[in-house]
Amino acid sequence: MKIAYKKLFILIAFISFTYAAKAQYSAVPDTARITFGPDGSFPTGIFGDSYKYGVGASVQLDYPLSTKLYVTANVGYTMFSASNSSANPQYIMGVKTPNMSAAPLKLGLRFYLIRTFYIAGEAGETFLLNRTAVYAIDGNAFTWAPQMGILFKLPNHNFIDGSVRWQKTQSFYGDGNYNTFWGVRVAYGFNLK
Repeated sequence: MKIAYKKLFILIAFISFTYAAKAQYSAVPDTARITFGPDGSFPTGIFGDSYKYGVGASVQLDYPLSTKLYVTANVGYTMFSASNSSANPQYIMGVKTPNMSAAPLKLGLRFYLIRTFYIAGEAGETFLLNRTAVYAIDGNAFTWAPQMGILFKLPNHNFIDGSVRWQKTQSFYGDGNYNTFWGVRVAYGFNLK
């Protein structure tokens, strides 16, 4: 039921973004851009048994290859809040499970289907910042994230970048599992020219 509510929320947000994008008459200028803003994460699967949610921030650079295709570089920080219930496979009675701190570093491509609506794919490495606290074997893991989003034009060539992504990271425990989550990013952006 919890997962159904998350999917419903993401669907409603996407429909709202799409409707708002129709009101945008012209796209943000085709120049190099920087965005920065908060990230929210909703862990799923086995990762969702151990962690309830994640909060963080990220900075992204978008560089145009054409009017529709951009190269992206993204760096961020996310803190995942540990679940201290017996459903958590790492739960030890009377011992607080530590939060997980991670820093993803990703490169990708972004393609604009219409003026402000885009799809994107990113891949890179996620670095675990508190490896010993969470008893991890590996300090970094391969990450990839497909996403979609919309730019909301503001005055003076600034904009808001709202996106939804599904991110998959290899496990830090060498067990063949994956850390997966749905992510939401709302960032303020500006053009470099």
